Amino acid sequence: MQVVNQDPYTHFLEPVPLDDMLSYAERFYGNEAEEIVEKVVKLLDIEDIVNRSVITLSGGQLKRITIAKALIPNPTILIFDEPLMWLDDVNGVEMFKAILKTLNDMGKTIIIMEHRFLHLLNFVNSMYKLMQGTLVKVDKSDVTKLVRQSFRRVVEGIQALKTSQSNSYREVLRLDNVWFKYGKEQWVLRDLNLKVYQGDTVVIYGPNGAGKSTLLRIIAGVLKPTKGSVKRFSKVMYIPQIPYLFLTEESIKKEIKELCNNRKVREDCFSRCSELLNRFGYDDLDRLPLHLSWGQVTRLATLLSINTINGDGLILLDEPFTGSTYLEAIALAETLRMFTEVAKIIVLSSRDYISLFPKARVYTLSNGVLSPLAYRDAHMFDKAAYRLIPP
Repeated sequence: MQVVNQDPYTHFLEPVPLDDMLSYAERFYGNEAEEIVEKVVKLLDIEDIVNRSVITLSGGQLKRITIAKALIPNPTILIFDEPLMWLDDVNGVEMFKAILKTLNDMGKTIIIMEHRFLHLLNFVNSMYKLMQGTLVKVDKSDVTKLVRQSFRRVVEGIQALKTSQSNSYREVLRLDNVWFKYGKEQWVLRDLNLKVYQGDTVVIYGPNGAGKSTLLRIIAGVLKPTKGSVKRFSKVMYIPQIPYLFLTEESIKKEIKELCNNRKVREDCFSRCSELLNRFGYDDLDRLPLHLSWGQVTRLATLLSINTINGDGLILLDEPFTGSTYLEAIALAETLRMFTEVAKIIVLSSRDYISLFPKARVYTLSNGVLSPLAYRDAHMFDKAAYRLIPP
């Protein structure tokens, strides 16, 4: 039996995945290890990335390599924890569907825990709902009917929104001719130009490895551009792809205090943040953040950032809907829209969620190039969830 964890970074000890996989395979196959690794590498179509350093790979790319490593011992049972997390629509999700078909043909037993389950309805024999510690079998037709009704209400609500982009001309961020590469490798970002104003919502959509997380790190100041300039005219809060990295304290209460003290914000920062968290179900402020689920931590980090920014600044969100159910994702999007004065840059590898931001400026990032989409082009993403649901 093999378990593919939610976080792919926990699967590797060596800095280069190929070396890690070869060491792992030698434990099972000895001198035949190289041949076995070559087979799974080809099956997952990862020849072009498996020999790169872990730190230069996107979360989605590493996810694909993790699945390949799990196949090395040829397990009878495979357990996938959020296998679609960070995977893009084409190279990731479609690849995983193909793998499921192959594994089914091989007679493997597969157990999947997944929030983005709509993609997988046609590849499973049975479905169960786990809620409050109870596992209940559900009929697929009932699930699709319920989700279709939920999304119909949500899409109608989004289309009825009267909110729009900020009319403020106060600039909060400017990128001028930004280029970036890791060491002597190829360019990750090529001549990027972007202006963000107070209240703007900017959505950047792209495949795994397109440079989305790298771009956010540059905007946040974690990385410096190889060429070009980044100018920040307000406070910036960065929520990374792994949201646990945002949190450093032993309780939610201490997280609030540290953020309020370090950012030197208003005296009512703590009480205001406590009230905000309570509205969204975080009523136990003594709880250890590490005991929260991935989705709960992402929402917590987002709310803490919104409170710290306090209506004047920029929030960077890297795959914020990871670990959220469809309805939780909708709730988070609605929360972000409530704070109209805060500028937001949201990067996504799945178009499932783009329709939740109908007034956003939408860009695609591919092959290192950032390209804007006109609103009429972005509209093609509306009701994207419907296309996932069989009629």
